[in-house]
Amino acid sequence: MQAIDDLHERCLQLGWKAVAQDLDAILEQASSKSITYAEFLSTVLRYEEDFKKEASWNRRIKKAKFPFVKTLTEFDFTVQTSVSEKRIRDLISRSFYRDGHNILLLGPPGVGKTHLAVAIALEAIDQGETALFIRSDEFIEAAKEAVEHNQIKKFLRQYARPTVLIMDEIGYAPFDATSAQILFQVVSKRYEEGSLIITSNKSYSEWGDMLGSTVLATAILDRLLHHSSVFNIRGDSYRLKEKIQAGVVPTKAGAEGIQ
Repeated sequence: MQAIDDLHERCLQLGWKAVAQDLDAILEQASSKSITYAEFLSTVLRYEEDFKKEASWNRRIKKAKFPFVKTLTEFDFTVQTSVSEKRIRDLISRSFYRDGHNILLLGPPGVGKTHLAVAIALEAIDQGETALFIRSDEFIEAAKEAVEHNQIKKFLRQYARPTVLIMDEIGYAPFDATSAQILFQVVSKRYEEGSLIITSNKSYSEWGDMLGSTVLATAILDRLLHHSSVFNIRGDSYRLKEKIQAGVVPTKAGAEGIQ
């Protein structure tokens, strides 16, 4: 027992928390299978590596601040036929983020834009990268607070750092002059350095009104679209369909609402 206690303590000193936690089971398994020393060492190393990978993945998921965790497998491309699954998976397989390639998901509310954005960023996290999710209204408020507290440099570093930055629902809340200017600075800092995934219900022609400046909108779009893939997603709202099917919204009213 003393020898096992010593091993347990030494594992903790090395930072091998997973091995220390399950040391008895690992030793028992090695003994029952009569494996070689090399096989035993390989098992111990793999055990700790798997634990650290999972812990790292969980940390990156937490820091990403996703509103939910949904995968590409859960996205029904057979229903949302306006999106090419092959095109999405090609971008992921080519590690789109390595060249600061942007992805713009455009379309009406409820067609799966946010699900798709999160799923793509999740694939990047699975590949060892970092991501951050923020809705446009949250970005606007955070930008105002950064100005008020004289923390613009810190704010810009926060949004320039992640490999993939999702800016969700651009167009649902109008930008004031300050937040629009800071958005330009974020896009500029990430240009050809980090990827942006944008979801929006606005066409490019409406960005001038949304940002309060046609000149600024042109400058932002110029940087976003230079290295980008654009997906125009069509169809009816999934959420409204579900409410109609559940009887929450009358069929007639629902039909009128999704025309």
